[in-house]
Amino acid sequence: MLNRLPALSAITLAGFLPACGLFPGTGPTSDAVNGYATAGIRSTASLPYALVDISSDTIGFLSQPNLITFAGTFPDKRAKPTQVVGVGDILNISIFEAAPGGLFTPGTASGARPGNFVDLPPQAVDQKGSVYVPYAGEVPAAARTIPEIQEAVVARLRNRAIEPQVVISLNQQHASVVSVLGDVNAPGVLPLNSVGERLLALVARAGGPKFQAIESYVTLQRNGKEARVLLSRIVHDPRENIFIRPNDVIFINHEAPTFTALGALNQNIFGFNSEIPFDVETLTLSQAIGKAGGLSDVQSDPGEIYVYRFEDRHFLEKLGVDTRRFILDKIPTIYRINLRDPSGLLLSSAFQMRTKDVLYIANAKVVDYYKLLTLINNTTATVRNVNSGVHEIAAPLN
Repeated sequence: MLNRLPALSAITLAGFLPACGLFPGTGPTSDAVNGYATAGIRSTASLPYALVDISSDTIGFLSQPNLITFAGTFPDKRAKPTQVVGVGDILNISIFEAAPGGLFTPGTASGARPGNFVDLPPQAVDQKGSVYVPYAGEVPAAARTIPEIQEAVVARLRNRAIEPQVVISLNQQHASVVSVLGDVNAPGVLPLNSVGERLLALVARAGGPKFQAIESYVTLQRNGKEARVLLSRIVHDPRENIFIRPNDVIFINHEAPTFTALGALNQNIFGFNSEIPFDVETLTLSQAIGKAGGLSDVQSDPGEIYVYRFEDRHFLEKLGVDTRRFILDKIPTIYRINLRDPSGLLLSSAFQMRTKDVLYIANAKVVDYYKLLTLINNTTATVRNVNSGVHEIAAPLN
């Protein structure tokens, strides 16, 4: 009877296996996903990537934050823009003459006004870029400064009016404007101050950012070019607070710089396998490991620490990587560092993390043996318990 029990147990187990779908679970099994698919693209080809060791040869490049800057993208060093009139702007025009009885002022007998001047109705710069001035005709105004327009009107009236002088001021500004959009308290289209305004001044006029500077990115678009910089960098570096030009677009969006920590890490305030905020403008690899809770003393391999990111082709070429087999300009890259080497901690303190990086700490190879031994021990204990139960059941039968 006892000899038949193992065989009976195997038969019973085999009978239950088809009913595994009745067991609790969190979702479909891999067999179900593969079996029920009606269409798709399946491949065993892995994604090609570049592997770069963080060493004394490469740290000179990797220690630089490699941040995109406004000063580098828009290198115009003028103190402020020269503001010109544009189509749609509305101008106030006043014409003065030296004596009564001129073209625009009545004679003494008609009761001349003191000052001998006339204010024309506000004039809009039309689609042809001109304004109309009586007895001067259409005067080109678009792409000219106000003093240049004044001189042009005077030249047209010099032979008709009595020593004419012209004063022009901007009534409404519609051409020299800047759009400030996104996560600001009062987004909109703002007229650009004629004395020139820097980026932070425009952000302030738009009500200021809704979120902290460390969590806000500023995107500046100008003449088909675009750059994206963290707001805190603009605040701390005066060189990034550049002068704004007419028709620039400033877009602010809320996005805290973060990295993802995976693998053999100690538990921390964020938990395992977490997306962790930088909380600072620049973050080093050693700081990232510390934020993630540090390496697990019983699980991690300090010699196998990796940072995953998509790297620019030109940057990898500077490092000496052969990029000819890669098609895209953003190349999958894995950076590797060995913390078993005493200099590894120094290198990790210089390596600059970037937002959306993935930090992965590999398990030590011996962990797999621990897992195997645990499985064997658990299996042996289970078999021992089953045999003990079988003997207890069979004893009365004998």
